[in-house]
Amino acid sequence: MIDIHCHILWGVDDGPQSPEETEALLNLAKAEGITDIIATSHYSPYLEQIYEEKFEEAASMARSVGINLYSGCEYKLQDALLLKDRLITLAGSDFILVEITSGVLGDFVYNQVYDLELAGYQVILAHPERSFMPADLPKLRKLGDMGVYFQITAGSIAGKFGRQIQQFAFKLLEEGLCHFIASDAHNPGSRAFFYNEAKSILQKKELIPQAIDLLFRENPSKVLSGEPSIRNVSLKRSQPSNRKLFPRRRLS
Repeated sequence: MIDIHCHILWGVDDGPQSPEETEALLNLAKAEGITDIIATSHYSPYLEQIYEEKFEEAASMARSVGINLYSGCEYKLQDALLLKDRLITLAGSDFILVEITSGVLGDFVYNQVYDLELAGYQVILAHPERSFMPADLPKLRKLGDMGVYFQITAGSIAGKFGRQIQQFAFKLLEEGLCHFIASDAHNPGSRAFFYNEAKSILQKKELIPQAIDLLFRENPSKVLSGEPSIRNVSLKRSQPSNRKLFPRRRLS
């Protein structure tokens, strides 16, 4: 499995604060079956100055446990616009990870996202199930129609942020507004990976294996290789075999 959103670098944001904590996260990732991680610390001017050094230290540590580490960053939309000539993309691709919150999702945001797309970037929206509410679904659908991709957090599916967020994550899956599941891991405790828990829940919800693989491995692998052919998971369409992704019941 591949994790496209992970705060694995220590001492740069609200993620791990020591090499030991980063090492603990890497060991947890290995135990979860994660083979590749994109290091997506929150952007700050400080991070920009020290990113390369911190990344190389963490990449060496990751190699020692058999994990490939790739560069990346998590940007607030305004920062991405200001820095669009020098963004740290995901694994050197055209994909960028952007955070937008419900409170700033006015009509002007569509123009800002369009500006990033005109600059050649493919926008992945981080953790919409935690940044938005069901009332925001029409706006999220519009972003999806504009070509924005959506990344849901494994911990949200596993219920680690509460039932309301879990149910909204299921609703986004139902609506086809999910292209990636990632960890957004920050620490080895409350903000760990939860990949296997999330997969188990999706299996109980009767999401077919091909769809689970799409979210945890196939689409993330296309980010690593820079391929644009990202697919979503939706309850409202069938696989080529005409078998429903959630074949016998809808998510609630």
